[in-house]
Amino acid sequence: MRKGFTLIELLAVIVILALLATIAVPSAISISNSVKQNLLCEKVDILLTDAERWGEEHSSRLSSSCYYEVTVDYLVEQGITQRENDEKGNYIINPVTNESMDQNTIGLYIKNKRAQAFFVDSTIINECSGIRICKNGESQSEDNCIRICGSGESESNDCTVRPSNAC
Repeated sequence: MRKGFTLIELLAVIVILALLATIAVPSAISISNSVKQNLLCEKVDILLTDAERWGEEHSSRLSSSCYYEVTVDYLVEQGITQRENDEKGNYIINPVTNESMDQNTIGLYIKNKRAQAFFVDSTIINECSGIRICKNGESQSEDNCIRICGSGESESNDCTVRPSNAC
């Protein structure tokens, strides 16, 4: 009596493992991309909140008819935003693209006597387009959440209306 597996048994095991891999790998990649997307949108929320805090402290520089520009790098240098430590010396990393966000520009303006912030760089907005950004632990169903607008959306789409040109 021989011990071991037949060729058919080995092929059956290989086919089953291949089927499991074709199901599991795309799911794992999808979950990973979703986590990176959520992390980016959380970073956007933090950066916008920090920029608004800076804007409240420097409201005399802001206007309702145009926006004042600051970079992420500037917010870190001012001690408003915390630095991420990475081996390349960047401050903030975009988890979707793995590129530095240091030179991304944030626009600040006054609306309803409060500082409002948005990313001037449209690629960041496109990454989080349609995502509702909530402040201070608010749930997405709350009315006072800010919705990041995609290109071409207007105030009727419940987006933050902002000045179109820099001061």
